[in-house]
Amino acid sequence: MDAAEPDPALPPAPPPMPAQGLLRRMSAVLRGMPVPGGWGAAAALGALLAAGPLLTLVGASMLAKRERNATVRLQAQLAPRLAAETVAREARTALANAAGRTAPGQVLEILAGALPADARLARVERTRDGGLELDVAGSDPDTLRAAIRRAPELAGMRNTSQRRTDAAMIVSMREDAQ
Repeated sequence: MDAAEPDPALPPAPPPMPAQGLLRRMSAVLRGMPVPGGWGAAAALGALLAAGPLLTLVGASMLAKRERNATVRLQAQLAPRLAAETVAREARTALANAAGRTAPGQVLEILAGALPADARLARVERTRDGGLELDVAGSDPDTLRAAIRRAPELAGMRNTSQRRTDAAMIVSMREDAQ
């Protein structure tokens, strides 16, 4: 037998198919294939597979919305308690700042001993956070600042402003809370 001649025992080969698109070939194969439950069942299965991710997204959105609503409810319930805690914390801080400070009478005595003879005290105030603010009137602002800083109890005072009035210069100073 020669390789160029076909074997007489085999049936003849079918003629080659013309080039077709993938879709045409698949539809030709599917037309001849039996589907249990019919094409409706196959379409329902395909729709169910496609609906899986969509249902996941919808479910996740519903869960996220429910959790956001629960968070808003909890924040509304806790708001009065958080506000009360903030007020209590500020009160404790103010009390601690005031308790560790020099008494007002002692501050006035220290200022009276430290200020020059021509200076007068225009204002002394203890702020809410425990710091000390004062306005001192005198002829020379540099002398006033130097005299106040010489007292060890007032060494932390810093100059905040100065202004001229008709009779004197007023120097404002502040001590920050500790």
